[in-house]
Amino acid sequence: MKKLISILLVGLVGIAFLEAQTVKIACVGNSITYGSGIKNRDKMSYPAQLQGWMGSRYTVKNFGISGATMLRKGNKPYWNEQAYKDVLEFKPDIIILKLGTNDTKPENWKYADEFEKDYTDMILTFKALSSKPRILLALPAPVFVPEKWGIRDSVIREGIMPIIKKISKETKCQYIDLYTPLLPYKWAFPDDVHPNSIGASVMVEQIYRALFYRDKQHSAGYLNTAIIAAPGAECRGAAAGWGEGSDWYSQFDSINKIGTDRKPDVILLGNSIMQGWGGEGHSVNSSVAGLWDSLMKPLNAANYGISGDRTQHILWRIQNGNIGKVKPKVIVLEIGVNNFKDNTAKEISSGIEAIVRTLNKTSPSSKIILFGPLPTGRDNQDPNRQKYYQVHQSIKKLNNGKTVVYLNLDKQFFKSDGTLVDGVMSGDAVHLTKEGYRLWAGVMVPVIKRLMAK
Repeated sequence: MKKLISILLVGLVGIAFLEAQTVKIACVGNSITYGSGIKNRDKMSYPAQLQGWMGSRYTVKNFGISGATMLRKGNKPYWNEQAYKDVLEFKPDIIILKLGTNDTKPENWKYADEFEKDYTDMILTFKALSSKPRILLALPAPVFVPEKWGIRDSVIREGIMPIIKKISKETKCQYIDLYTPLLPYKWAFPDDVHPNSIGASVMVEQIYRALFYRDKQHSAGYLNTAIIAAPGAECRGAAAGWGEGSDWYSQFDSINKIGTDRKPDVILLGNSIMQGWGGEGHSVNSSVAGLWDSLMKPLNAANYGISGDRTQHILWRIQNGNIGKVKPKVIVLEIGVNNFKDNTAKEISSGIEAIVRTLNKTSPSSKIILFGPLPTGRDNQDPNRQKYYQVHQSIKKLNNGKTVVYLNLDKQFFKSDGTLVDGVMSGDAVHLTKEGYRLWAGVMVPVIKRLMAK
């Protein structure tokens, strides 16, 4: 019996040890991996954003070296860098290998015949590690001019990419196509070579797909991004109403400070439309500051709206923020319209449902007022309006009248023929005017008061 107990104890200790371990991911690459040109690169480079997507069970490290080449005879071989030795010592479980961009320079590509061997040799070196890592080969990002600093897009397309695909097949290492998905994002490459934080987020999405949703072509399969908790990647600063030089994390930190300084009874959770209410914790200039002071402030409300947020960003904020500690009496949820461009109505609905479930788990004593996406689209024929109706048809089923109260603003914002009521929305048919906020408050505030009184 004692022997059996000892065996069981050893087994339990072993399980606990394994659960305590994190999966180690090494991001090997050049300046794009390093995050050159990205403000707050410690949080906004692609490896840093990948860490946010992966969560606490993973440890993602950035081993990017600006100017590095795969070629041993290149002008800055990755082989000779301390980072290469650090990768080997790290003994990663997963390696994202993204080299080749700098190899396209004329002084390097004259050794093109050696690229395949050098690339394969690095893979074999990684495969020989005791951790037996899974290795993913990333195709280089596009260059949005024919040549920049000697880096040539034609060589990436016609030279580097075919070789990497060939190596992928021969070494049985999955490759990730970062080139094609980034082509529509020229605006996210300020110098035509390096992505900004938004471009880096596109890379992360493709890498995440490849890690967990690969298809038969060893590229990236289906993934509903609306349900994957992920931090925001916005760095718009003044354009987002945050002040020059500010990014998404600055807003996240400011919002969390509200819950540290005081315990609000009501939290308004959402995107730029919610952010537009103003209130403390934001550097935004609100057009409805008077409404906030007269209607929301007496309710001890706090504005947790961040411009650009999608369902996945709200999920991440709930999991990594302070809502669970604050435990407000009421949470007003407005979210989803920023997902319209990239997600189907079904995907968006799933994201909103995931938020409601997460809020119920994180702050079970809170009552939720669910608006989902606010009215959008100019009339019933507008694709955004059709998606709006589809999302609401689904999420209204979450209403139980007690812990979740579903509301919409259709009667206040739409005429009988589906066109917008005059003066309630701005020219983009997304954001609200002062009158729109007044009508919203007329629907929302009485319900907040009723739920707080229970």
